[in-house]
Amino acid sequence: ERQVKPHNMARVISAVIFIPILLAVIWLAPPIVFTALIGLATILGLLEFRNLAKHLSLNTSAIPMLAAGLALLAAFHCLKFDLIPPVVAALVVLSLTLQLFFNRDLSKAMQNSAAELFGVGWVALLGGYLVALRVAPEAALAPRLISLFLLIVFAGDTGAYYAGRNFGRHKLAPSISPGKTIEGLIGGLIANILAVVIAHYTFFPTLQLVTAIPLALLMGALGVIGDLCESMLKRGSGVKDAANLIPGHGGILDRLDSILFNAPVIFYYYQFFIR
Repeated sequence: ERQVKPHNMARVISAVIFIPILLAVIWLAPPIVFTALIGLATILGLLEFRNLAKHLSLNTSAIPMLAAGLALLAAFHCLKFDLIPPVVAALVVLSLTLQLFFNRDLSKAMQNSAAELFGVGWVALLGGYLVALRVAPEAALAPRLISLFLLIVFAGDTGAYYAGRNFGRHKLAPSISPGKTIEGLIGGLIANILAVVIAHYTFFPTLQLVTAIPLALLMGALGVIGDLCESMLKRGSGVKDAANLIPGHGGILDRLDSILFNAPVIFYYYQFFIR
């Protein structure tokens, strides 16, 4: 009889605890609560990113990164997209100024500032699109869209995990993530499609499958790329997980990898196909 590994059990327990909380925030709480949750995830994600950078001997500054990240989320929450370039410009100026006055290793000044900009862009700028989606004018659609988004992402992850575990034979990217297989990728994409079909026949009847199925396939592909990119950064930094915050899942970045790459996709899907 197959025994359940402690790691897998931790994943299940974490999901049982966090998914109901997340659904309550999406469906029952006002948008500001969702924004605050994304803000917390952004703070933790940026701190984890700084830890990865430290393993590469990069000295990034927490204050400008966190300030810029939260400012970007505030701009998204207020749907003030014209404020995003000034926030990024301010981060560039502040980052280089801090390197000028406090960095003694001039050979790392460019890398340090570049890492700060990349970290904020990756975690806060991409994640901010979910905030904008939650406060979209068609407020009644927001919980459905975000639930659809998460259902596609989580279904893809689950389908890929079990398909790869039971049928995986051909490695997808062995030098970056040895556990990922082509069979897992196919299983994840099938689960992505099933997710939008389930959504259509349950909580989102107005969802048009003719556009939702391509959305699911695009999100599935980007989710895998996002996951591999995060694995690439971890492997390059010489760490196994970004952190050990969530039992069975690693850190926030280990959970956000596929979400961040897909956040702009679901927002612009709403803009072009739902509104």
